[in-house]
Amino acid sequence: MTQEILPALMDKASVCQRLAIAPRTLENMVKNSQFPSGVRVGKRVYWSELAVRKWQRLLFAGQEAWQP
Repeated sequence: MTQEILPALMDKASVCQRLAIAPRTLENMVKNSQFPSGVRVGKRVYWSELAVRKWQRLLFAGQEAWQP
């Protein structure tokens, strides 16, 4: 039987630190569908680190595809 490795979970403070944004900014981005919604576990909300990285890749895809 193989063990599945789950992605690391990030709380709101960790996501805000990674993106260098304020908690209110994150809340507004989620509300405006500009960032994936977190998953509530008890009283806290978490994001998969994979989801955050995917969002970052999508955000910068145009910039990374640019060629002079």
